[in-house]
Amino acid sequence: MPRVTTQQLANENEVIKRNHNHHKEQDIDELKEDLKDTRKEFNSKLDRLDNRIWWILGLTVTTLVTILVSSMAS
Repeated sequence: MPRVTTQQLANENEVIKRNHNHHKEQDIDELKEDLKDTRKEFNSKLDRLDNRIWWILGLTVTTLVTILVSSMAS
């Protein structure tokens, strides 16, 4: 088995670092895309929830006004 020189080890180390960094960059790009999709989904769910809250508030106010008006008319 031939002896490995320090220069060869340094070269292999650089190759490993480059490959590792390349994979990390790919993973980060994938995570960014996933985050965008998740953000869109979350915003749409939040908008639907917001609309439901406004409907409930509107119905509650309408009911209260109706009760007040009917009690004043009596």
